[in-house]
Amino acid sequence: MTMRSVGTRRATAVRWTRGGRRGTRARGAATEAATGTDAETARARVETVKAVVKPRGGLRKEFADERSLATPREDSKVREFWFPVMFESKFKENDDEFEFNLLDEMWVLRKLTGSEYVCESKKSRRTLSTGVKDGLVMVWPGTCEAPTEQLPSHFAPPSGYTIHAELIIDDVPVEHGLLMENLLDLAHAPFTHTGTFAKGWGVPNMVKFASSKLRKSGDGWHDMGNFLANGKSEGSWKPYPIDMKFLAPCMVDSHIGLAQAGAVGSGAQFKEGVTADECPKHLHQLHVCLPSAPGRTRLLYRMSLDFANWAQYIPGIEMIWTEMANQVLGEDLRLVVGQQDRMQRGGRVWAHPVAYDKLGLHYRRWRNVMEGRDVEECEVEMS
Repeated sequence: MTMRSVGTRRATAVRWTRGGRRGTRARGAATEAATGTDAETARARVETVKAVVKPRGGLRKEFADERSLATPREDSKVREFWFPVMFESKFKENDDEFEFNLLDEMWVLRKLTGSEYVCESKKSRRTLSTGVKDGLVMVWPGTCEAPTEQLPSHFAPPSGYTIHAELIIDDVPVEHGLLMENLLDLAHAPFTHTGTFAKGWGVPNMVKFASSKLRKSGDGWHDMGNFLANGKSEGSWKPYPIDMKFLAPCMVDSHIGLAQAGAVGSGAQFKEGVTADECPKHLHQLHVCLPSAPGRTRLLYRMSLDFANWAQYIPGIEMIWTEMANQVLGEDLRLVVGQQDRMQRGGRVWAHPVAYDKLGLHYRRWRNVMEGRDVEECEVEMS
C-alpha cells in the first residue's frame, strides 16, 4: 500500500465523518422543528376542546368553606331549636349533674326532682330552658328567653323496639356539620366500614337516594312533612335496605333492615332491591351531633332493635356496644378529619355533587340558610 492511498483513505474518512456530523445536525434541527410544530398543534387542539366543551357545573367554595367550621354565632338561627344534650337514663339519683360543652360554652345540667332539670352556664351563670321528651333531656340555647317551639316528639324508637344502648362520646375531633354529612352519606359504607357494619357488603353498580319527589310504592318511606317547611328531609337508600332522616338542628335518624339476626355485629347482609320494611329484623339508630367547640362535636348515640330483647340483660353489654360504636366512628374519622383539614386550608369539599349526595346537600343548604348566608351561596346544582 502506498502512502498516497493511505492519505486518500484518511481524507475520505474525514469527509465522511464531517458529512455525518452535518447530517446529524440537520436531522436534529428538523426533529426540533417537527416537535415544536406538534406541540403547537396539541395546544391548538386543547384550546379548541375548551371552546367547544362546556365546563362541568359545580358548587362554589362558599357553599361549604372554612366559615362553616366556626361555632354558630349568637344571632344564628341554628340556635333557635331544642338540642338533646343528655339521655334521661344517665341520671340515677336526684341532684345528679353532668358537665358538657355546647356552642363553645361549658354548662352544668342538674336533675332536681322527677323530670325537672336546670342547665346553667359555668361562665356567665346564664340558665337555659329545659325539657324532657322521648327519654332525652333537651335545652333551648336560642336568644329568646322562652322557647318558640314545642318539644319535638320524633326521637323515640318505633313501636315494638327495645333500646339496647345509649352512648355518649364527649369529644369527636371534627366539626358537627361534617359529621352530619358523613352520617347522611351511605355511599361510602362498602369502602370505609369494611371492618364493622358493612363487612361483607358487595359494591353495588349504583347507589340511589330516593327522596320524596322520586318516591315509589315500596320505597320504605315514613312521611314526616316537607323539608323546607319543618327542617326534615328523608328518603331511602337503594339498593341498601335503609331509610334515613335529617332532623333539625343536628340529628340523623336511620332505620336499617337486617337479613339475619347476627348482622349487627358481623356486617349487615342484604339482598339488592329489598327495602327496610321487607326485612325480618331491624335496627334503629339516632345520632345527635352537638356543636361543642370549633372543629369539635359531642355525639349522643341511641341504638334500638326489634328482636333479641334478652340481649339488654347481658352483663357488660353496653361496653360491647360502646366498642362497636367507637370502631365505626374511627372508620368515619379517616375521611372526615381529612375533609376538615382541606376546608381549613381553603379547599372546595362540595365541588361536584351527584344524585346520592342529595340528603347531605339538603342539610348543608338548610345550615347555610340558618346561618344567614347569601341566597346564591345556598344554591344546589347536581350533576
